[in-house]
This record gives sequence, structure tokens and C-alpha cells, in this order.
Amino acid sequence: MARGGREGSDGADAPAADESDEVTELAAELRRLLLVSSRILRSHTASEEVSASQFSVLAFLQRSGTSTPGALADFEHVSPPVMTRILGRLEEAGLVRRSAHPGDGRQVQVTLTDSGEQVVLQGRAERDAWLRRRLQAAGPQERRTLREATALLRRTLVERRE
Repeated sequence: MARGGREGSDGADAPAADESDEVTELAAELRRLLLVSSRILRSHTASEEVSASQFSVLAFLQRSGTSTPGALADFEHVSPPVMTRILGRLEEAGLVRRSAHPGDGRQVQVTLTDSGEQVVLQGRAERDAWLRRRLQAAGPQERRTLREATALLRRTLVERRE
């Protein structure tokens, strides 16, 4: 019998209970760490002018070019009325522009203004600067370990999408 496993009825090794407990604990700790780190990074883009959720909408538009309020609501996991309020505030601030959809006059198309683009670029620069400062405080070996962990997280969480 292999170490750490128990033999199943077909002779193959089945995972031991401690391995299952270890994976469960690791998943919980990783979930907590990812949520906290995500909140911290988001807080470095929020300001008095733009909330974290508003910044997320701006960043989505910066990546996609244009979108509809419905697609933005789906992406942000909010109701259409909530997205309408978010877009109203962003439009009042001059960060987005709403116009008639070229293919369907009943729809609205949302795009970033130049000011909105600048807010996204500045927010990303602030997050990157904060993260750089944190990484510079780590030693060379810790940075190597983080680089390896980043590659492992990418392979485990991103590339193997189900």
C-alpha cells in the first residue's frame, strides 16, 4: 500500500482522509487569502471620486472597448437598476458616454471617455506601485518563491478552467 493512501476495492490507492482534510484546509486558506488580497488591491484604486465597483466597470470598458448596461450588470453580478445608477454616476463624472447602439436602437452602448481611460490607467498604476513596494520589502528568495507560486496558481486556477 502506498504511503498516505489506502487500498481501494480495485487495488488502487484511494486518497487518505488526512489528504482530503489537507486539501479542504488549503482551499479555505487560499480562498481567504485571495479575497483579502483582492480587496486590498481594489482599495488602492478606489477614491473619493470613484468607488471600487465603479472602477471595475471602467476597467471592463477599457478592456472591451464598449458594452451594454446589461452585459456590464452580468459581469459585475448586479441587477440592471444598480448598473443604471453606477453608469449614471460615471456619466455625470464625465468618465463614460452612453449612446444609441448602432445595430439596435432600443439598446444603449457604453464607452469610456478620455477621462475614464485616465482613471483606469492611474488606478492600475497605483495598484502596481503598492504591489511593487510590498514585493521589494520581501527578500530575493521570497520573491523567487512568489514567482514560482504565481506560476503554480496560474496553472492551477486559471489555465484549467472547467
